Amino acid sequence: MSSPQQTPDATLASKATPTIDAADAVLHIHSARLIEASTQDVWNALTDTSTWPSWNTFVPRVTIRAQPGVTSSESSLSPVLQQGTKMTFHVQMDPSAPKPQRAQDIPLVVAEFDPPDAATKKPGRVVWTADVSASGSLPAFLLTAERVHEVEQVGETPGGKAVTEVRNWEAQVGYLVYVVRWMYGVQLKKNFETWVQGLKTYVEKGGAAA
Repeated sequence: MSSPQQTPDATLASKATPTIDAADAVLHIHSARLIEASTQDVWNALTDTSTWPSWNTFVPRVTIRAQPGVTSSESSLSPVLQQGTKMTFHVQMDPSAPKPQRAQDIPLVVAEFDPPDAATKKPGRVVWTADVSASGSLPAFLLTAERVHEVEQVGETPGGKAVTEVRNWEAQVGYLVYVVRWMYGVQLKKNFETWVQGLKTYVEKGGAAA
């Protein structure tokens, strides 16, 4: 039996987001990792933002602004993503910087949420996009961003442990994206690699065991 293989860079680079074709993107970023864990454990860590401070140096903090079916007056909103979750990422653009940085706040909304199914081997998929309805958000013609994550079991280790691939890609369009690409393109690619490596390390150490 051959070992599980990670999705090639060229394949990820050609992937569209829900409304942006890869060929139309001004900026397209992607990364992937093989993780020795079940799809459910990987999914749990990815979609429960309360775990992010433990593994996600790129976005170590998330503010959940709204959850579907929950009134905004409720003091505690679930940190777990679902269809329609509105959130703000507090981004550390250079996670390796020796000095504290001012976080960049990015308002987003979960546009797709489809958990994995272990029984049928169906991959999980979650998509978040820029929340143009949020206060202070940029107009779509300046910057539209869509990010896709997929979580899929792609094989097993020789010892019979599940191997799951997490792969993700983001496409951006808009006039401002040319500036983003020039200023942050290289750093964002590093951050996407840091994201999946941090997730892998956290899950393989048992941080998200169901």
